[in-house]
Amino acid sequence: MTATTDSSTAALDTGDAATYDLTPLISPYLDLHMMFPLLEYIDSLISAGTISYSSLDVAQARLELLKPTHMVDYAMDIYREVHGVDASIPQEMEDQKAGVFQELEELREGQMKFDELCRSEETRASLVNNNQWNVKSLTSMATYEITPETIAAYYKFAKFNFDCGDYQQGRDMLENYISLHASPPKQRKDGEGDDEDEYGAGSKAKAEEEKTGNPNMYYLTSIDVPLLQVLWGKLSCEILVEDWEEASIALNAVKTAIESLAT
Repeated sequence: MTATTDSSTAALDTGDAATYDLTPLISPYLDLHMMFPLLEYIDSLISAGTISYSSLDVAQARLELLKPTHMVDYAMDIYREVHGVDASIPQEMEDQKAGVFQELEELREGQMKFDELCRSEETRASLVNNNQWNVKSLTSMATYEITPETIAAYYKFAKFNFDCGDYQQGRDMLENYISLHASPPKQRKDGEGDDEDEYGAGSKAKAEEEKTGNPNMYYLTSIDVPLLQVLWGKLSCEILVEDWEEASIALNAVKTAIESLAT
């Protein structure tokens, strides 16, 4: 056994896991929300006595990370953890909380028409079957009272939910938003196309294939920087809800999008 291995084993035996902690090195490259699971893991190591960190220092770091987010109630809990359970909450935090709730209501109202449509499975299925589940078609129909601003508010509300720590809701909303820009393969009904000749069937199949988006990118028909940001958001949500199978698919979508933009 080498001297390096001996020293590493000794460090582990003495519980000095801080020697191997890469958090300070990778944290500058992570989304703030990605840091919270890491800090929770560090807290578990502190509780187990295997890392020489102060739980108070970790709480203080968590409080600093929470400042730019909308997770105000969580930040208030951590503030009292740092300063004592009887500590008065600073006015700036109270003001931030009021602002978050005001923006929440404004965004909820602005995106409501599209949200209701997303929840109406029968109506949505009909629009999908008629090739009308896209921004251009929905905003041109007076029936649903959906405007480009409604769709934009829906996306902002998805991001807002993410910033509030509601990663599941953010993921579901981003899936709906992505679907507006996607063209998945159509499911053929039983017997459809059976009466076509070989040439006609081949032509129809080719036409359908041309309408279909990229299967490695949620069937998006095209990609630009704003949509790439949506895909990054989807990946972040999948990681934070710990759905590793979907996270792998989301990662591949981001990779495909970047490669597409680079060509």
